[in-house]
Amino acid sequence: MASPHACSELLDTFPRLARSKRSLLGHMRIAPVSALGAVATLGPVRVSEVAEALGLDLSTVSRQVGHLRQQGLVESAPDAADGRSQRLTATEAGLDVLRAERHRMVDRLNERLTDWDDAELDQLIVLLDRLTVDLTTPPQADLQTARPTATTARTA
Repeated sequence: MASPHACSELLDTFPRLARSKRSLLGHMRIAPVSALGAVATLGPVRVSEVAEALGLDLSTVSRQVGHLRQQGLVESAPDAADGRSQRLTATEAGLDVLRAERHRMVDRLNERLTDWDDAELDQLIVLLDRLTVDLTTPPQADLQTARPTATTARTA
């Protein structure tokens, strides 16, 4: 089991990790690239779904999407299931921006990680994936209180 000291040390790395991502993105801000990436990955998608996927406020994402629309990187169409809302998709220009940004970030990582070998990166990826799953999956106790038990289901 992880100790409180080790967890504290890990917590201290999160802001540094976020700064390193901003350093990689350079000229484009994280928010528009993230929003564009979410639209491309999830689309056709509602703005509210993009906000949920990014863990951001709806008004913040709405502004970001508005800028992306103005730049011709996303387009919207009426939602067939609910004519009041719009579904967003990335345009070809938006996909080109994402490809170029990914290529640029891979190049920058490659430049900065010259002392790392592929095996070390593979190990880091496995550990980061495990960390992400563990941090985004509710603890078992939360799952038990959220789901009715077989006994509860029979008596209801």
